Amino acid sequence: MKDRLLAMRPLLLRAIGYPAFFLLCFVVFLYVTFPYDRLKEVIIAQAEAPRVSPLGQTTPSGMELTIGSLGPTFFPGLKAKNVTVTYLPTTAGARPTFMHIDEAVVHVSLLGLLLRRANVSFDIEGMGGEIEGAVSVALAPETSEPAGATPAPRAPRAEAVASPLRSFELKIKDVNAAEVGPLAQAVGLPVGGTLNGTIELTVPDGQIAQAEGAVALTAARFTVGDGHAQYQIPHFGGVTIDQIHAGDFAFNVNIRRGVATLERVGSVSTEFALQMDGRIDLRPDLSTSALNLGVRFRLTDVYRARSAQAGRILTVMEMVPDLQRALRADHLDGFRCTGTFARPPVCLPDQRGGAASPGVGGMVPPRGFAPGGGA
Repeated sequence: MKDRLLAMRPLLLRAIGYPAFFLLCFVVFLYVTFPYDRLKEVIIAQAEAPRVSPLGQTTPSGMELTIGSLGPTFFPGLKAKNVTVTYLPTTAGARPTFMHIDEAVVHVSLLGLLLRRANVSFDIEGMGGEIEGAVSVALAPETSEPAGATPAPRAPRAEAVASPLRSFELKIKDVNAAEVGPLAQAVGLPVGGTLNGTIELTVPDGQIAQAEGAVALTAARFTVGDGHAQYQIPHFGGVTIDQIHAGDFAFNVNIRRGVATLERVGSVSTEFALQMDGRIDLRPDLSTSALNLGVRFRLTDVYRARSAQAGRILTVMEMVPDLQRALRADHLDGFRCTGTFARPPVCLPDQRGGAASPGVGGMVPPRGFAPGGGA
């Protein structure tokens, strides 16, 4: 038998070895000489194109993307350098925010593609730190029905829409909060601090109603405002906010069966205190997820005395009717906010649950937080 295999070796080499070697060289040649400049243009166009939700709603991307260079990395993957993401202002008078990435490396699993999934891992260096993550997205509807089986009855349209997302993981290390554009947009003012934490999410069969996961993020030495940008107070107008030193901000969310519950969210310092609770009902189109959040905050007398501008801010805030109606017995301003990610939530004064209690500068520190420090 061994002699027969040795005799057939030249034939096997010509029939299998040479074609396989040629195919390998051809693939490597294509991979190295691929028109990456053209691919860069396609990526930019897709990033800046309007977003279309699973329900057919179109919204502007609100961002601009520039890529210094794009090329191959360890097969199969891409490496981008000198990337800048510009988040365009969404309100009149606001300024754009920028996110600078020194280098981003993306790898795609070939095995995942064979299973009709895009399993992508990425490593981003920039914004003063590093971000690592992985995402799995279904490329085609998945079914567990055997061949020839009678298809199950279709669910109503509201239940039939499934998300292509299957899992998402993110690790953040020492990232400068000032360069995270979406965070500044969510707050409505320039922010500062150092971000660390993790995000984990699994979506069985694309059913958001079954999603499980957790979010654990911290922002050390968190600041809000820069003394120049204005915050738009509804029914009042813009107010220039002197920088607020908010201490260490913690954001902890537990996700069970498609509901994200805020469990320990807030910060406290000698100048500011914030508490949040509530829930987010996740939807296949995440931008339409329903928000129901309680927000309680207060600026202290320490902040008032820090500068003339800070004193003027508090004087103006005390004149705002909504803030007057929101003042609770514990000296925190309380609001109940409802809406979605796609549109600004509606926040109405909410004085419930405000039992009076002594605190720093007339303020009650959030339970589980230490004044001026971490969670």
